[in-house]
Amino acid sequence: MLHWHGDQFAIPAEAVELAATPDFPNQAFAAGPEILGLQFHLETHHRDIERWLIGHAETLAAVGIHPEPLRRRAAEVGPALFGAVVRVFAEWLDALSETDR
Repeated sequence: MLHWHGDQFAIPAEAVELAATPDFPNQAFAAGPEILGLQFHLETHHRDIERWLIGHAETLAAVGIHPEPLRRRAAEVGPALFGAVVRVFAEWLDALSETDR
């Protein structure tokens, strides 16, 4: 998934960690069936990344990141990831509707 910033947060005590990386822990958590916290950009469609690359070119350059590998990787895995994103949100929303019954 795309993690575009260095913001950090602590997971609430009652939450379960769902995703983390060595450099950026606490990327996703759930607290009960109703709360899903995401730090990374699960919602980003691979075709939209070009605007981010252009809009943040100066920031990327400042930390030594060239946009071409990001552009290439988005094209390679983006379509499959978008399908997974749809399933993640659909399953979470389905689970929410089940708790309301």
